Amino acid sequence: MRLIRHAADANGQAAVSRATDRFLHDLAVSPLDQLAKNRMIDHAAAALVGSCEQCFQALEAARPIPGIKEHGRGAGCAAT
Repeated sequence: MRLIRHAADANGQAAVSRATDRFLHDLAVSPLDQLAKNRMIDHAAAALVGSCEQCFQALEAARPIPGIKEHGRGAGCAAT
């Protein structure tokens, strides 16, 4: 998210796109549970508000909402 925020502050469209792509890749391969991934997307989307509509849409499309809905609040949580 730091890379996204930095790229958005510098107004570098290509840099924002690269940072968003990297964030989405890292998130996809991370061991985080569904709720944590959803919250990370919240923070990333907030970091790029107003700088790249396509990047924002990509983040929204990556949300694990069906998985959260299907498995409930404890989706992927080791405690459940």
